[in-house]
Amino acid sequence: MAESNGLENHHTGNRIVSSNLTPTAFNRTGKLHLFMDKPETKTLLSWTAPEFIYYAKTRTWFVVLGIISAVLFIIFLLLENYIFAFLILIAALLTFVHAQKRPRQITIKITSEGINIGEYLSLTHKEIISFWIFKEPDLKSLHLETKKILQPKISVLLANQDPAAARESLIKFIPEKKHEEQLIDVIARKLKF
Repeated sequence: MAESNGLENHHTGNRIVSSNLTPTAFNRTGKLHLFMDKPETKTLLSWTAPEFIYYAKTRTWFVVLGIISAVLFIIFLLLENYIFAFLILIAALLTFVHAQKRPRQITIKITSEGINIGEYLSLTHKEIISFWIFKEPDLKSLHLETKKILQPKISVLLANQDPAAARESLIKFIPEKKHEEQLIDVIARKLKF
């Protein structure tokens, strides 16, 4: 037996058991679980929502996209601005592909540690500067201003979640600050993109 920092350790086979640890501190392989002292992350609120609002596009929508793209392409060719003409083609192609994309259902969780958005994004409370909930007749969404350089603003649909419950869960950890809806979001909604 060795004594270290006031802890008594017992050697049992190839693992060391400290007298102040419970047997549950070891996983099935006999290795010490590193996060045993960390309190359990508590889910405060959880809901499922689509990634984005999907608007079915008619054939007319795609024809108008094609006409506008073709006109802009021809104008930039006539102006001998070949790079911008090429960019118009790329933008039209990406718009066409995105317009046909259907949203996945994602699970959003507000926890005692942060916010999990689907399986691809987790933010701690410290990474979020502020939040705001937009409540419009046709749209309820949670907007986050973050410290992330590549994702400074994140918007999540509330779907059927009560905005007051979302606010109550967030206000304990993150300041509430009125956000202005981004112009691109307003345009996309008006064009039903």
